[in-house]
Amino acid sequence: MGNKNINKLTAGTVVIGAFVILFDPIFQGLAISLMGETIVSKVLTLLVVPLVYYMIEKKNYK
Repeated sequence: MGNKNINKLTAGTVVIGAFVILFDPIFQGLAISLMGETIVSKVLTLLVVPLVYYMIEKKNYK
């Protein structure tokens, strides 16, 4: 298992755990923020940051 798979498993665990408390009126806001933050952070970590790095490095080699 690579690092990306471990990150996906961790994010999946947080989302599933937050989904359990999603239907509780008291903790619903916490569940939504946990799920949203986890999904956004994984998208940034796995897609946006490598893409920006690639674009910067591509300019340096020209």
